[in-house]
Amino acid sequence: MTASRTPQALRGKALSSGTAGHSADIGQPSRAASVAFIRSWPLSILCLCFFPLLLGLGNWQLQRAQEKQQILRDIDARLSAQPARISELRQAQTYTPVRLLGFYTDEYFYLDNRTRNGRTGYEILQVFETNSGSGRTRWLINRGWLAAGTDRGQLPDVAYPLAAKVITGFLYPVPQTTQTEGGNSSIEPHGRIQQLDAALADRLNLTRSSWHIRLSADSDTAFVTDWQLVNVKPQKHHGYALQWFSMASALVVLWLLTATNVRLIVRQKWFKKTAKQT
Repeated sequence: MTASRTPQALRGKALSSGTAGHSADIGQPSRAASVAFIRSWPLSILCLCFFPLLLGLGNWQLQRAQEKQQILRDIDARLSAQPARISELRQAQTYTPVRLLGFYTDEYFYLDNRTRNGRTGYEILQVFETNSGSGRTRWLINRGWLAAGTDRGQLPDVAYPLAAKVITGFLYPVPQTTQTEGGNSSIEPHGRIQQLDAALADRLNLTRSSWHIRLSADSDTAFVTDWQLVNVKPQKHHGYALQWFSMASALVVLWLLTATNVRLIVRQKWFKKTAKQT
């Protein structure tokens, strides 16, 4: 009686052990497959804070590029209009094309520290007088850029016609800031100035001291013009936007590699797929 029960007990124990072991083997892949996706919540929250910021900066640069493009279109439309006689001008606006008939005076200044293609030089500011029905008017003309010589103590020669000339250009505002005492107010003609300001314009008794005229390239008395119409071009804003978006993409990759278990999950799926194929 006892001998017959022992094999049955052993068989039951063996069956029970086998079932338990099999269940453990089945449960192990299930636990492995349930690995949490997020490994570091603090780092994830930090990345989540910076990601929309980077996207916002990129979108802001794209908006700035659109604004600059619209400004350039407006400038092109205004500059392409026919120049108006300065005596017939009713309203002064930036980039309004104008035409003047008159002559240059001997009052000119060297606007210092101006560059063209990496070379330093001066922009020449010279007074131009016109005669109209209302009398004589005086305007300050920016004739363009002259290269500086190797000797800073020697200024380049400024040639100008003595006879009456017709010049064309566009209006540009004079900065309303004034230099410190002893700045442009004490500088005589043919001298260097560091900036065109209201003090110099008032001192020259201009007809409209808040405006000066930049010569167009087709004026025969113009030097090198190549005027910079906007400080930053749309292409540069597009480049800045690309940098911000690239940083946002790099942040996502960094988050996936350092704050998640994505590599472990992908590896486990690959092992399961390989096991099924074998």
